[in-house]
Amino acid sequence: MHEVTNGGGVTGWYQSHRPITPPPPSPVLPPAVPILPSPPHSPLVHTSSKRRHDSSPRRVPSWDGLRRMRGQARKTTELPIRRQMAPRDEPQTIHEVGESSHQAELRAQLQQVTQDLQGMRQDIQQQSAMIDDTRSTVLEILTSHLTIIDRVNTLEVDTQAWRTSVEERLHRTWVRRIIATFWQQVELLRAGVVRVRAFLIWLGMASFETKMIVLGVIMAAVAMVFSCLSYFLR
Repeated sequence: MHEVTNGGGVTGWYQSHRPITPPPPSPVLPPAVPILPSPPHSPLVHTSSKRRHDSSPRRVPSWDGLRRMRGQARKTTELPIRRQMAPRDEPQTIHEVGESSHQAELRAQLQQVTQDLQGMRQDIQQQSAMIDDTRSTVLEILTSHLTIIDRVNTLEVDTQAWRTSVEERLHRTWVRRIIATFWQQVELLRAGVVRVRAFLIWLGMASFETKMIVLGVIMAAVAMVFSCLSYFLR
């Protein structure tokens, strides 16, 4: 006998005593994309600017594909790893709009060659200036050397003329001196002859005793002279 409740009879009792089954799991939905508010400007301007940005060519990064291909080729062919190039050998290329990597590399190399040529030109100009200075210095030295040679030649001519005049004067002086000395000796000899003649006249008029005394004095003087000569000849 079923108990009738206030909730509706048998149906209410059955509903209150039936087993509870868990509800089926709800499917997992993806997270909803948040709706961002539209910018204050009109969508037409945004669309036109986006199209203009898409229509402009993109900048190609430096050393993009060619460098990777070279590295892959070296790995595949078992070649040694390429050494890192110096910053000067691998310039930082700046790509222009619509310019490829190869064109940028060529342009960078051309700029480097232009800079090297300008440096060489400056070096050549400096060297040419140094050569001009050296040439002017050499010309000045040669000019001064030629001037000195001319002065030396002039001095040599003047010295030769002075030597000739001095030799002539000395020759004349020596000749005059020799002549004067000769006449002096002649005068001395003449005076000596006169004195000897006067002495002989006096000796002839003197007495015998006086003559013997004079002869003794003369012989003593001669003996003294010979004794001195023998002493000096030793």
